[in-house]
Amino acid sequence: MDFDNLFTQICQDLQETGEVIEMSARFSTCSSDAQRISFILATNTVRKCLQEPLSLAKQEMSAPCKSQSLSASHRAEGNNYYQKKLNWKAISSYNRSLLVGEGESLTLAYANRSAVFHDMADWLHSLRDIQLALDQGYPKHLEHKLRERQGNCWQELGHVTRAFKSFNLAKELLASAGQQHKDKLTSITSKISKLGDVMEVTESMSNATSIEQEIIKKRRLAPELNRDRNILLPSASTSIELTDSVDRGRCLVATEDIHIGVCCTGTTVIVEKAFASILLAEFKESHCHHCLHWTPGPVPCHRCSQVGFCSTICRDEATYHQSECGLTDLFHRTGVGSHGSIGLLAVRTVLKTGRDKIVMANQQESIGKVYDSSDYGTIHRLVGNTSQRSVADLFRRAVMAVYLTSLMQPDNEPDQVLATAVLRLLQSYPCNAHEICHLAVPLPGTSRRADRPLQQIQLCEIGSAAMPVLSLINHSCDPNIARVCYGDVIAIKAIRRIARGEELLDNYGYHYAVHEKSERQTRLFRQYYFRCNCRACVEDWPRYADAPRLDNRPDLSETVDRYVKLRWCDPDGPPEASELAQSFIDCLDAMETSVKLPVQEYNNAQEGLKHYFALSATLSRHLVD
Repeated sequence: MDFDNLFTQICQDLQETGEVIEMSARFSTCSSDAQRISFILATNTVRKCLQEPLSLAKQEMSAPCKSQSLSASHRAEGNNYYQKKLNWKAISSYNRSLLVGEGESLTLAYANRSAVFHDMADWLHSLRDIQLALDQGYPKHLEHKLRERQGNCWQELGHVTRAFKSFNLAKELLASAGQQHKDKLTSITSKISKLGDVMEVTESMSNATSIEQEIIKKRRLAPELNRDRNILLPSASTSIELTDSVDRGRCLVATEDIHIGVCCTGTTVIVEKAFASILLAEFKESHCHHCLHWTPGPVPCHRCSQVGFCSTICRDEATYHQSECGLTDLFHRTGVGSHGSIGLLAVRTVLKTGRDKIVMANQQESIGKVYDSSDYGTIHRLVGNTSQRSVADLFRRAVMAVYLTSLMQPDNEPDQVLATAVLRLLQSYPCNAHEICHLAVPLPGTSRRADRPLQQIQLCEIGSAAMPVLSLINHSCDPNIARVCYGDVIAIKAIRRIARGEELLDNYGYHYAVHEKSERQTRLFRQYYFRCNCRACVEDWPRYADAPRLDNRPDLSETVDRYVKLRWCDPDGPPEASELAQSFIDCLDAMETSVKLPVQEYNNAQEGLKHYFALSATLSRHLVD
């Protein structure tokens, strides 16, 4: 049942029994999240309403989700696409086959997908899939095909000795099969002879993990910090420090003048890995459930058919998934995962942390001198605006916390410590969780028509994450920093000069160039419970469309107008992309001191620079029909 409908039913039952007024009065006296959870657990009407939905959910979770027949159907579809040389569509079908496959269907899907990667010259992914097919028990009478393909990949990668061993294995398998593969045996023998004299190979064949490590090395990694690491704030450089003020709360300020950058890569002052992150449902076949990187060939979960990983490495690291296996799709379908998947992110955080660390955080009065993103204590103390929430809002979140925690327990009896932690996060995450956005670009080898709109290359939200350091950055409708995502890692780069002592300022989704002041103020207060008094609000800056242009400064206007060209570029170009980015930085520096803001050219230069940063970060490939 959808959670909204479930909660509506609870409210109706309370109304019918005449308990609403009395319960609201008693619930309003709860002064802590622990008391709120205890209150819900002691309310029979609520518990009775939860029983049937929980029972049905548990039945759904326990139902078999792997299917040999469905896997075979997806594989047949992939074979059809492969024969038509529609390689990316073939891979998509094989990916679905793998997610639901087990046993022989799994090994056949790996083998077939490896053939597509081989034809696309993606040698490492082909090798990884070949090894996984062999590990899963690929049929011996067909193994010669994989060994020859394996030899081709190693040869293309310049590993002659490994290619020699693979071809020899293929030759031995063909020889043992008799005369039926005579022509193929001749072909393999020819390949071996062309390798020349190769010394006896003592090196073992690479396993899937070592191949995956090579794949991961080719990813775009987050940049280095502009200065040494701040020992009190390990995710930030020494250019930044954490302060606490009466009117702004905890915030990050510059310890020195920070410039946009002396080169096109910009100035990176924070690099933070998510404490916990979740992937939006529509990307489960294309992105890693654990690190959120795009992957052309996901590796399935051993038990459920709901998630894929970029590698066996990530699958092994995601130990928390053992506790949530089967829950992911259920959360999305019931509406718990809506609005940024806050419910799912809260559950993921609790599962990754563990009960003992949560109890420890409850007992600690403060975080300590070091504000470390990997410490649950930093998550535990994020502001939840509890005092500003209505009784109805808190009651709904408390019921949701009990429901979510009950799903994690085998007997439907929620652990009060975990339920309390989930409730705390259901309040803090709407104000503190961060979007993970990657630049959506066409898949390699797919054409992009000239009439295709600009939005084919744009940022898209693929997940959300808990980032305790980034949560310290306050809002401005005219921000001075930009977030750039590398999988589940976010780098913070300056997009205008930040003076020593000035606060780092992010944008919470309501920018002066896009939204009117009244709309910004209303939405910010509704979600974040504050009134913005940034410069753009105080001076009531116009939106982009109504802002003036620098018609008298062609040296600036002509340069930033080239932003459109950057938006159209493919991920590997244009060659002058870095030159364009540097020109945006130069223009921003010039306008800081010589132009009265706002002007359209300033926005264009910032957006162009942000787009270049995104082009240099993690890309999410999309099939262009």
